[in-house]
Amino acid sequence: MGTMSSYWPMHWYAETPARRARQMTTDLVASLALLGSLWIGNGVHDLTEGLAGPGRALESAGSDLADRLSEAGSAAEGVPVVGDDLRAPFDAASGAGRTLQDAGAQQQEAVGTLADGLGWVSGGVPALVVLVGWLPRRLRFVRQAGQARRLLDSGAGLDVFAFRALALQPIDELSRLRLDVAAGWRAGDPEVVRALAALELRSLGLHEARRRPPSG
Repeated sequence: MGTMSSYWPMHWYAETPARRARQMTTDLVASLALLGSLWIGNGVHDLTEGLAGPGRALESAGSDLADRLSEAGSAAEGVPVVGDDLRAPFDAASGAGRTLQDAGAQQQEAVGTLADGLGWVSGGVPALVVLVGWLPRRLRFVRQAGQARRLLDSGAGLDVFAFRALALQPIDELSRLRLDVAAGWRAGDPEVVRALAALELRSLGLHEARRRPPSG
């Protein structure tokens, strides 16, 4: 026979229909919000990155200009006597072309940095807000519901959950039972214990009914 944890997988959703429906709806909305954030972030990134077009054109034009002037300077250098003097202006102009090329590359880099930043802000921040507001609560439910179900099915009895209800449930929830819960708890009244335990289990999204693990 294996351990108890091997019989009971984690409870991703509540056993009570109403809470399970709310959880499924919330998960669907959160998933759509995450996908929407990803789509918006990518869209803003791509749209901003389109501003790098002039930079690419400037880099290409500067590179072409520098290459042609460099070739012209090399040709001028072959002129006897005055070759070196003729090449100097071409070299200077070629340097200006390289400056244009570098300016285009820097503009593209700046636009790329801006696109990344705007993409993260427009998509990453909303996604982070969704995760922070949704994921910890879901994981907390999975942990608490799984622990409670394993405890209940281990034969611990309802007394533990009745005690938790007295300690944790709001006063207005206890008053709705229309029972003297304190006196009933002290006296071990089965009706009070069962009512308190059912209240606590409902708050955890669980049914009271036991589902014992198979033997063997």
